[in-house]
Amino acid sequence: MTRQYWAHLLPGYEFNDRVRFLEDRGAAGIEVSQAYGPPFVHLAAAASITERLGLASGITMGLTRSPFETAMATIDLDRICNGRSVLGLGTGPEHFTAGYFGMPYDKPVSRLREVIQILRHVEDGARTGTMEPWNGKMYQLKFDAYAPTLPPHRERVPVRVAALRGAMCELAGELADGLIGHPIWSKEWALNQAMESLAIGAARSGRDPADIHLHSWITVSVDRDRRAAIDAAKSQVAYYAGFAQYEPYFEAHGFGPEARKLQEAAKSMEPPQAAAMVPDEMVKTFVACGTPDDVMEWIEPLWHRANSMLVYNPYWGLTPEQVAYKRDLMDEMFWPG
Repeated sequence: MTRQYWAHLLPGYEFNDRVRFLEDRGAAGIEVSQAYGPPFVHLAAAASITERLGLASGITMGLTRSPFETAMATIDLDRICNGRSVLGLGTGPEHFTAGYFGMPYDKPVSRLREVIQILRHVEDGARTGTMEPWNGKMYQLKFDAYAPTLPPHRERVPVRVAALRGAMCELAGELADGLIGHPIWSKEWALNQAMESLAIGAARSGRDPADIHLHSWITVSVDRDRRAAIDAAKSQVAYYAGFAQYEPYFEAHGFGPEARKLQEAAKSMEPPQAAAMVPDEMVKTFVACGTPDDVMEWIEPLWHRANSMLVYNPYWGLTPEQVAYKRDLMDEMFWPG
Protein backbone atom coordinates (compact mmCIF):
# COMPACT_ATOMS: atom_id res chain seq x y z
CA MET A 1 0.00 0.00 0.00
CA THR A 2 1.29 3.45 -0.92
CA ARG A 3 1.49 5.48 2.27
CA GLN A 4 -0.36 8.73 1.82
CA TYR A 5 0.95 11.57 3.95
CA TRP A 6 -1.00 14.81 4.02
CA ALA A 7 0.26 18.19 5.22
CA HIS A 8 -1.48 20.68 7.47
CA LEU A 9 -1.26 24.31 6.40
CA LEU A 10 -1.90 27.44 8.40
CA PRO A 11 -3.09 30.37 6.30
CA GLY A 12 -0.21 32.79 5.85
CA TYR A 13 1.89 34.85 3.54
CA GLU A 14 3.76 31.87 2.08
CA PHE A 15 0.63 29.79 1.55
CA ASN A 16 0.78 29.60 -2.25
CA ASP A 17 4.49 28.79 -2.33
CA ARG A 18 4.01 26.05 0.24
CA VAL A 19 1.10 24.53 -1.69
CA ARG A 20 3.15 24.40 -4.89
CA PHE A 21 6.11 22.93 -3.02
CA LEU A 22 4.02 20.12 -1.53
CA GLU A 23 2.47 19.19 -4.85
CA ASP A 24 5.93 19.12 -6.47
CA ARG A 25 7.23 16.93 -3.64
CA GLY A 26 4.45 14.38 -4.02
CA ALA A 27 2.36 15.05 -0.90
CA ALA A 28 -1.00 13.29 -1.01
CA GLY A 29 -2.83 16.46 -0.07
CA ILE A 30 -3.16 19.50 2.14
CA GLU A 31 -5.60 20.31 4.90
CA VAL A 32 -6.63 23.72 6.16
CA SER A 33 -8.32 24.12 9.52
CA GLN A 34 -10.99 26.49 10.64
CA ALA A 35 -9.73 28.54 13.54
CA TYR A 36 -11.84 31.62 12.85
CA GLY A 37 -12.60 31.93 9.16
CA PRO A 38 -13.80 28.90 7.17
CA PRO A 39 -11.14 26.92 5.29
CA PHE A 40 -12.93 26.97 1.92
CA VAL A 41 -11.31 30.25 0.83
CA HIS A 42 -7.76 28.92 1.12
CA LEU A 43 -8.69 25.54 -0.35
CA ALA A 44 -10.20 27.24 -3.39
CA ALA A 45 -7.03 29.28 -3.78
CA ALA A 46 -4.97 26.08 -3.57
CA ALA A 47 -7.20 24.42 -6.16
CA SER A 48 -6.45 27.19 -8.66
CA ILE A 49 -2.67 26.59 -8.57
CA THR A 50 -2.53 22.78 -8.36
CA GLU A 51 -3.59 19.83 -10.49
CA ARG A 52 -3.08 16.68 -8.40
CA LEU A 53 -3.01 17.68 -4.74
CA GLY A 54 -5.84 16.48 -2.51
CA LEU A 55 -7.68 19.32 -0.75
CA ALA A 56 -9.44 18.84 2.57
CA SER A 57 -10.93 20.92 5.31
CA GLY A 58 -9.10 19.70 8.34
CA ILE A 59 -11.37 20.54 9.95
CA THR A 60 -14.27 22.86 9.35
CA MET A 61 -16.43 23.36 12.40
CA GLY A 62 -19.83 22.09 11.37
CA LEU A 63 -21.95 23.99 13.90
CA THR A 64 -20.75 27.55 13.26
CA ARG A 65 -22.89 28.23 10.18
CA SER A 66 -26.03 27.09 8.42
CA PRO A 67 -25.77 23.49 7.19
CA PHE A 68 -27.00 24.74 3.81
CA GLU A 69 -24.06 27.14 3.57
CA THR A 70 -21.65 24.32 4.43
CA ALA A 71 -23.26 22.15 1.76
CA MET A 72 -23.07 24.83 -0.93
CA ALA A 73 -19.45 25.71 -0.10
CA THR A 74 -18.60 22.01 -0.30
CA ILE A 75 -20.26 21.66 -3.69
CA ASP A 76 -18.59 24.81 -5.02
CA LEU A 77 -15.14 23.63 -3.92
CA ASP A 78 -15.67 20.20 -5.45
CA ARG A 79 -16.41 21.81 -8.81
CA ILE A 80 -13.50 24.23 -8.60
CA CYS A 81 -10.97 21.46 -7.89
CA ASN A 82 -12.51 18.87 -10.26
CA GLY A 83 -13.25 16.34 -7.55
CA ARG A 84 -10.11 16.51 -5.39
CA SER A 85 -11.78 17.71 -2.20
CA VAL A 86 -12.74 16.07 1.09
CA LEU A 87 -15.02 17.66 3.66
CA GLY A 88 -13.54 17.17 7.12
CA LEU A 89 -16.19 18.01 9.72
CA GLY A 90 -16.05 18.35 13.48
CA THR A 91 -17.98 20.00 16.26
CA GLY A 92 -15.06 22.09 17.47
CA PRO A 93 -14.69 23.28 21.07
CA GLU A 94 -17.82 24.60 22.73
CA HIS A 95 -16.20 27.94 23.58
CA PHE A 96 -15.53 28.52 19.87
CA THR A 97 -18.99 27.61 18.58
CA ALA A 98 -21.03 29.19 21.37
CA GLY A 99 -18.64 31.94 22.39
CA TYR A 100 -16.96 33.19 19.22
CA PHE A 101 -19.71 32.40 16.72
CA GLY A 102 -22.78 32.71 18.94
CA MET A 103 -24.26 29.44 17.68
CA PRO A 104 -26.00 26.74 19.73
CA TYR A 105 -23.88 23.84 20.99
CA ASP A 106 -26.58 21.71 22.55
CA LYS A 107 -26.53 18.08 21.37
CA PRO A 108 -23.46 18.60 19.16
CA VAL A 109 -23.33 15.02 17.86
CA SER A 110 -26.99 15.13 16.82
CA ARG A 111 -26.43 18.48 15.15
CA LEU A 112 -23.43 17.24 13.21
CA ARG A 113 -25.38 14.16 12.12
CA GLU A 114 -27.97 16.43 10.54
CA VAL A 115 -25.31 18.61 8.94
CA ILE A 116 -24.09 15.52 7.05
CA GLN A 117 -27.63 14.47 6.18
CA ILE A 118 -28.42 17.96 4.89
CA LEU A 119 -25.27 17.91 2.74
CA ARG A 120 -26.54 14.74 1.05
CA HIS A 121 -30.02 16.25 0.76
CA VAL A 122 -28.60 19.34 -0.95
CA GLU A 123 -26.40 17.25 -3.27
CA ASP A 124 -29.49 15.31 -4.35
CA GLY A 125 -31.49 18.50 -4.82
CA ALA A 126 -28.74 20.08 -6.90
CA ARG A 127 -28.83 17.04 -9.20
CA THR A 128 -32.59 16.89 -9.59
CA GLY A 129 -33.17 20.64 -9.63
CA THR A 130 -35.77 20.35 -6.86
CA MET A 131 -34.96 21.16 -3.25
CA GLU A 132 -37.47 19.73 -0.81
CA PRO A 133 -37.87 21.23 2.68
CA TRP A 134 -35.79 19.73 5.48
CA ASN A 135 -37.70 19.05 8.68
CA GLY A 136 -35.19 17.60 11.10
CA LYS A 137 -34.91 17.46 14.85
CA MET A 138 -32.19 20.13 14.97
CA TYR A 139 -32.69 22.10 11.74
CA GLN A 140 -35.74 23.14 9.74
CA LEU A 141 -35.00 24.52 6.27
CA LYS A 142 -37.35 25.83 3.61
CA PHE A 143 -36.37 26.24 -0.02
CA ASP A 144 -39.20 28.39 -1.41
CA ALA A 145 -38.39 29.79 -4.86
CA TYR A 146 -35.28 27.63 -5.05
CA ALA A 147 -33.39 28.22 -8.29
CA PRO A 148 -31.50 25.14 -9.52
CA THR A 149 -27.76 25.19 -8.86
CA LEU A 150 -24.90 23.20 -10.32
CA PRO A 151 -24.30 19.82 -8.64
CA PRO A 152 -20.91 18.74 -7.29
CA HIS A 153 -18.29 17.40 -9.69
CA ARG A 154 -18.79 13.94 -8.19
CA GLU A 155 -22.03 12.31 -7.18
CA ARG A 156 -20.91 12.47 -3.55
CA VAL A 157 -18.21 14.56 -1.88
CA PRO A 158 -16.39 12.38 0.70
CA VAL A 159 -17.14 13.38 4.28
CA ARG A 160 -14.85 12.52 7.17
CA VAL A 161 -15.85 13.12 10.77
CA ALA A 162 -13.22 14.27 13.25
CA ALA A 163 -13.41 12.52 16.61
CA LEU A 164 -11.78 12.46 20.00
CA ARG A 165 -14.00 10.03 21.90
CA GLY A 166 -16.59 7.34 21.28
CA ALA A 167 -19.74 9.21 20.23
CA MET A 168 -18.08 10.94 17.30
CA CYS A 169 -16.33 7.73 16.24
CA GLU A 170 -19.74 6.06 16.21
CA LEU A 171 -21.16 8.87 14.08
CA ALA A 172 -18.34 8.40 11.56
CA GLY A 173 -19.09 4.68 11.44
CA GLU A 174 -22.80 5.25 11.01
CA LEU A 175 -22.85 8.00 8.40
CA ALA A 176 -19.50 9.26 7.12
CA ASP A 177 -17.04 8.09 4.50
CA GLY A 178 -14.13 8.41 6.89
CA LEU A 179 -12.93 9.04 10.41
CA ILE A 180 -10.33 11.68 11.26
CA GLY A 181 -8.25 10.71 14.26
CA HIS A 182 -7.64 13.52 16.73
CA PRO A 183 -4.10 14.99 16.78
CA ILE A 184 -3.68 13.88 20.39
CA TRP A 185 -4.92 10.33 19.99
CA SER A 186 -2.58 7.83 21.58
CA LYS A 187 -1.68 4.75 19.57
CA GLU A 188 -3.57 2.55 22.01
CA TRP A 189 -6.70 4.66 21.70
CA ALA A 190 -6.52 4.83 17.91
CA LEU A 191 -6.15 1.09 17.42
CA ASN A 192 -8.54 -0.10 20.12
CA GLN A 193 -11.18 2.14 21.70
CA ALA A 194 -11.69 4.26 18.59
CA MET A 195 -12.04 1.22 16.35
CA GLU A 196 -14.53 -0.39 18.75
CA SER A 197 -16.69 2.75 18.64
CA LEU A 198 -16.36 2.97 14.86
CA ALA A 199 -17.64 -0.61 14.57
CA ILE A 200 -20.64 0.16 16.81
CA GLY A 201 -21.64 3.02 14.54
CA ALA A 202 -21.05 1.01 11.37
CA ALA A 203 -23.29 -1.78 12.68
CA ARG A 204 -26.21 0.67 12.94
CA SER A 205 -26.05 1.17 9.17
CA GLY A 206 -25.10 -2.37 8.25
CA ARG A 207 -21.67 -1.29 7.10
CA ASP A 208 -18.28 -2.98 7.30
CA PRO A 209 -16.05 -0.74 9.46
CA ALA A 210 -13.08 -1.79 7.35
CA ASP A 211 -14.65 0.13 4.46
CA ILE A 212 -14.52 3.40 6.39
CA HIS A 213 -11.40 5.43 5.65
CA LEU A 214 -9.26 6.09 8.72
CA HIS A 215 -7.36 9.33 8.32
CA SER A 216 -5.03 9.58 11.29
CA TRP A 217 -3.81 12.97 12.42
CA ILE A 218 -0.41 12.66 14.07
CA THR A 219 1.21 15.48 16.00
CA VAL A 220 4.89 15.20 15.12
CA SER A 221 7.58 16.98 17.10
CA VAL A 222 10.80 16.05 15.38
CA ASP A 223 14.26 17.23 16.35
CA ARG A 224 17.73 15.81 16.23
CA ASP A 225 17.75 16.45 20.00
CA ARG A 226 15.19 14.24 21.81
CA ARG A 227 14.96 16.63 24.77
CA ALA A 228 14.17 19.54 22.48
CA ALA A 229 11.53 17.49 20.64
CA ILE A 230 9.67 16.66 23.87
CA ASP A 231 9.84 20.22 25.21
CA ALA A 232 8.59 21.67 21.93
CA ALA A 233 5.40 19.60 22.13
CA LYS A 234 4.45 20.45 25.71
CA SER A 235 2.56 23.64 24.83
CA GLN A 236 0.46 21.74 22.30
CA VAL A 237 -0.52 19.12 24.88
CA ALA A 238 -1.22 21.87 27.42
CA TYR A 239 -3.56 23.54 24.92
CA TYR A 240 -5.77 20.46 24.48
CA ALA A 241 -5.61 19.38 28.11
CA GLY A 242 -6.88 22.84 29.06
CA PHE A 243 -10.33 22.02 27.61
CA ALA A 244 -12.71 20.77 30.30
CA GLN A 245 -14.65 18.71 27.73
CA TYR A 246 -11.47 16.69 27.01
CA GLU A 247 -10.91 15.71 30.64
CA PRO A 248 -12.50 12.22 30.37
CA TYR A 249 -10.12 11.37 27.52
CA PHE A 250 -7.05 12.29 29.53
CA GLU A 251 -8.51 10.59 32.61
CA ALA A 252 -8.82 7.36 30.62
CA HIS A 253 -5.08 7.50 29.97
CA GLY A 254 -4.19 8.11 33.61
CA PHE A 255 -3.56 11.83 33.18
CA GLY A 256 -6.72 13.14 34.85
CA PRO A 257 -4.90 15.05 37.64
CA GLU A 258 -2.62 16.72 35.11
CA ALA A 259 -5.57 17.65 32.90
CA ARG A 260 -7.41 19.24 35.81
CA LYS A 261 -4.35 21.29 36.74
CA LEU A 262 -3.99 22.42 33.14
CA GLN A 263 -7.68 23.36 32.96
CA GLU A 264 -7.20 25.58 35.98
CA ALA A 265 -4.03 27.03 34.49
CA ALA A 266 -5.85 27.79 31.23
CA LYS A 267 -7.99 30.35 33.06
CA SER A 268 -5.00 32.65 33.49
CA MET A 269 -2.18 31.26 31.33
CA GLU A 270 -1.48 30.73 27.67
CA PRO A 271 -0.36 27.18 26.72
CA PRO A 272 3.37 28.10 26.55
CA GLN A 273 3.21 29.28 30.16
CA ALA A 274 1.46 26.08 31.24
CA ALA A 275 3.87 23.83 29.33
CA ALA A 276 6.07 23.27 32.38
CA MET A 277 3.14 21.46 34.03
CA VAL A 278 3.07 18.76 31.31
CA PRO A 279 5.16 15.68 32.25
CA ASP A 280 7.38 14.04 29.64
CA GLU A 281 5.37 10.81 29.74
CA MET A 282 2.21 12.69 28.85
CA VAL A 283 3.88 14.12 25.75
CA LYS A 284 5.28 10.76 24.67
CA THR A 285 1.82 9.17 25.02
CA PHE A 286 0.10 11.59 22.66
CA VAL A 287 2.82 12.95 20.36
CA ALA A 288 5.25 11.30 17.97
CA CYS A 289 8.35 13.03 19.27
CA GLY A 290 12.10 12.60 19.06
CA THR A 291 14.55 12.07 16.24
CA PRO A 292 13.32 11.21 12.73
CA ASP A 293 13.86 7.51 13.51
CA ASP A 294 11.94 7.84 16.81
CA VAL A 295 9.02 9.49 15.03
CA MET A 296 8.78 6.84 12.32
CA GLU A 297 8.89 4.08 14.95
CA TRP A 298 6.03 5.76 16.86
CA ILE A 299 3.93 6.06 13.71
CA GLU A 300 4.52 2.63 12.23
CA PRO A 301 1.93 0.60 14.23
CA LEU A 302 -0.85 2.95 13.12
CA TRP A 303 -0.41 1.86 9.52
CA HIS A 304 -1.95 -1.48 10.47
CA ARG A 305 -5.31 0.33 10.21
CA ALA A 306 -4.81 3.85 8.86
CA ASN A 307 -5.54 4.49 5.19
CA SER A 308 -3.83 7.89 5.20
CA MET A 309 -2.16 10.24 7.67
CA LEU A 310 -1.81 13.91 8.26
CA VAL A 311 1.44 14.79 10.02
CA TYR A 312 1.00 17.89 12.09
CA ASN A 313 3.75 20.19 13.33
CA PRO A 314 3.19 21.68 16.82
CA TYR A 315 3.34 25.46 16.82
CA TRP A 316 2.16 26.69 20.24
CA GLY A 317 5.02 28.45 22.02
CA LEU A 318 7.48 28.02 19.14
CA THR A 319 9.19 30.84 17.29
CA PRO A 320 8.74 31.07 13.51
CA GLU A 321 12.32 29.86 13.18
CA GLN A 322 11.63 26.78 15.32
CA VAL A 323 8.48 25.98 13.35
CA ALA A 324 10.40 26.31 10.08
CA TYR A 325 13.19 24.05 11.36
CA LYS A 326 10.72 21.32 12.31
CA ARG A 327 8.86 21.74 9.05
CA ASP A 328 12.09 21.27 7.07
CA LEU A 329 12.88 18.07 8.97
CA MET A 330 9.37 16.77 8.30
CA ASP A 331 9.73 17.58 4.61
CA GLU A 332 12.85 15.43 4.45
CA MET A 333 11.03 12.56 6.19
CA PHE A 334 7.66 12.55 4.47
CA TRP A 335 8.07 14.39 1.14
CA PRO A 336 11.69 13.97 0.09
CA GLY A 337 10.83 14.73 -3.56
